[in-house]
Parts: sequence; structure tokens; C-alpha cells
Amino acid sequence: MLHLLNHYATQEECSFTLSLFFQPEHLRWQSTRQAVGFAWQSNDNAKWQALAYFWLENQQAKSPFAASFGGFDFDNELSDKQLFAFVEAVFYWLKTQQIHTVQIIQAPVCYQVHYPRLQKVLAFFSTNIISETNQHLIVSDIPFSKIINPTAKRRLAKCEKEDFTLDINLQKLHEQYDFIKKARFAKGIPLTISQIRFLSLFETFPESFIPFTLYHKHQIITTCTAVVVVPQQILYYFLPASDIAYNTFSPSILLIKHLYEYAQTNHFQILDLGISSVNGILNESLFRFKRNLGAFTTTKPTGKFELLDR
Repeated sequence: MLHLLNHYATQEECSFTLSLFFQPEHLRWQSTRQAVGFAWQSNDNAKWQALAYFWLENQQAKSPFAASFGGFDFDNELSDKQLFAFVEAVFYWLKTQQIHTVQIIQAPVCYQVHYPRLQKVLAFFSTNIISETNQHLIVSDIPFSKIINPTAKRRLAKCEKEDFTLDINLQKLHEQYDFIKKARFAKGIPLTISQIRFLSLFETFPESFIPFTLYHKHQIITTCTAVVVVPQQILYYFLPASDIAYNTFSPSILLIKHLYEYAQTNHFQILDLGISSVNGILNESLFRFKRNLGAFTTTKPTGKFELLDR
């Protein structure tokens, strides 16, 4: 049965693990405006078995508002019939509120074994769902040097011969942000988060956002943020940036090695390297770079579509 929520559901209220972007604190961080919350509860279960949050404005529904993903999440115990009924009921309610367009970004399907079921349901309601190409590393006891291909291994060895040093200092976040902004500008890539918002992530979620930065002679050469999406399950490679002057070294490989070893030490199962496509169009060089690191390929459903009559 569908329920409209007047609050953001807590972990204690749900029968499945909430990722960072579905936790009340992060939902409140995304926007000062309250999202409309939907929950599903079977007659034989006291807890919510599925959730969805949408921000409504100008006859459009958006999820997430400001996060790597949002949309729908649900318990693996939810049947295909119940999952379909939940999505259908949410979209029907949105239509009753004169919502015509839905913008949605789902978690990569590799996050949970049951996520491909949701992808099929969403495809039923829209022909405009795009399957972005997402890539990830499986974290195991195997050393990083054993999962990467010979080309990446040579570049890693080249980096390790240099005086490249790792820093995870929270006191250098301003410097990290300025470097990201400059590096992205040089490549014509927009930076969609302001410095104030970037800094507030580390202040608001100190256990979930960790800066990883490589220096050479006291200068940043590559950086990213490790995001704990689900403790001991999912670690996300967020906002990477590199100095193009160091392209011959590919210091990002060394940085990702540090991330992989951090994931090993802290018992994560997946290191999500993010999407390698935009609007479904593959960035072949980025895809090849991650594949050379031993990355597996899955999809990340996303799209902006009109609600259809079904």
C-alpha cells in the first residue's frame, strides 16, 4: 500500500539499508524545500519496504535535487508485482498534482542485485530512460596491481618512482576545490557545486566525505573525494580532477590505488568509479581508462520524461 510521508524516513523505519542519499540528513542538505515522500508497506510488514522522494516545481518532479542519485529504492523482498504497483502509484499521484515531467537519476544497478528489476519497471512507464554506462571495481583481497592491465601497471610503476605524496587533510579543502575548478575549466567541464556547498559536505557529513589528493613538490596534481555511500559496501569516486601537465604519468591511477586500498582496509565491496557516458553517449577514452583498471561495466538509469497514460 502506498503512503505519503510527512517526514523523511529514518533507518529504523525501513526494512532495507538506506544509502547516504536517502538518509534524512542528506535529503535536508539537498534543499531547504521539503520533498514529497512516498513509501510502500505490505500488510504483513511493519516497516517501509520502498521509498521515493521528489521535489515538485513548475509541473515537474525531480529526484534527486542535489545528489549523485535518488529516485526509488526498495527491499529485495518486495515482489515484482509490488514494485510495479509502487512505481505506478507514485507516478499516478504525481499526475493528480498536474505533474507532467519527471527527472530522475537512479543508483547504478551494480549497487544491489535486485536493482535491474527496477530498471525494467521504469522502462514500462517511459521510453526516454537512458542507461548511462557506469563502471566499478570489485574490492577483494587481490592487490590493485593484480587487477589492472599491463598498460595501467606500467603507468602506476612510473608514478611510484616519483615523489608523489598522498594527503587526506581536511584543512586543505579550499585548495582542493580551487584545483578542481581550474582543472575542469581547462577541459571545458562545468563544475555544478559551489565552494560553499562543497565545503559543507565535509562539515555536515564528516564520516562520509574524505578528500584524497596527490601532491608533487607541494603542488596538487590530482584529487577526488571518496564518498561512503553505504558503510562497508559502497565507496564512490567523486569529483575527480587532474593536472593535464601530468598526463604522461596518469597519476589518477595511483590515486585510485589509494582509494582501492582504503576500501580493502575498511571492508567495502564496491568502488564505484562513476559514469563514463553523458546522455547515453560513451566517452570512449574514459571508458577505456577505467576498463584498464579492471573495472566492470553496468548501467545507471537516468532520464527526463513525460508521464504516460498506462
